[in-house]
Amino acid sequence: MSNAVMRALAQAVDTEAPREERARAAAAIVRDARSYRWVGIYDVGDEEIVAIGHSGATPPMHERFAVEHGLSGEAVRTRATVVASTGSEAIVPILGAESAIVIGTLDVENDRIDAFTGDDLAFLEECAAVLRPLYD
Repeated sequence: MSNAVMRALAQAVDTEAPREERARAAAAIVRDARSYRWVGIYDVGDEEIVAIGHSGATPPMHERFAVEHGLSGEAVRTRATVVASTGSEAIVPILGAESAIVIGTLDVENDRIDAFTGDDLAFLEECAAVLRPLYD
């Protein structure tokens, strides 16, 4: 399944469609692949993190917030995947292709506590790598 998902994800981000539309399509693919409750894709700037696309019943809780804020801020600082203490949310950094700079994040939420297995995290990190063209 993962190869088919990665192909679909790569196709979604490699089109001429507007960036926000590509981000929404990519978020929907990630969400549907593992039945996650909500998926958001964000830009990371020097001072702010800004939503560019999501898939789920509700919009992002915060469309934009300070780069130091919460789990996303921790993922940016550490350049590593962060899982909430409840295990129901994971933030995966999207790293620049030629640098270790965090250029975006993939925010994934689940309805279950302790929902993210090692397999889930590996899948999400692979998704984050495939999302890089959104930032070109």
